[in-house]
Amino acid sequence: MPSQQEAHAQNVARGHKAAINNPNVSEEAKDHSRQVLEEIEGTSDGDAFIASTGSKKSDKYDADTAARKAGQQ
Repeated sequence: MPSQQEAHAQNVARGHKAAINNPNVSEEAKDHSRQVLEEIEGTSDGDAFIASTGSKKSDKYDADTAARKAGQQ
């Protein structure tokens, strides 16, 4: 079971991923979400944002770093 901080970081990433895929979200907001995901998950490739889904994590993903960065939001 993930720690509370890791769960929060995953939820933050999920929210940003949802914003990127939502047609009602502005391009400016999508760009912001891409930037946040790059900082949290270590990549700007939208197809690589898999750590937030709980499936196979990307090589650069570090749960502790993601939790710290998500806490800075």
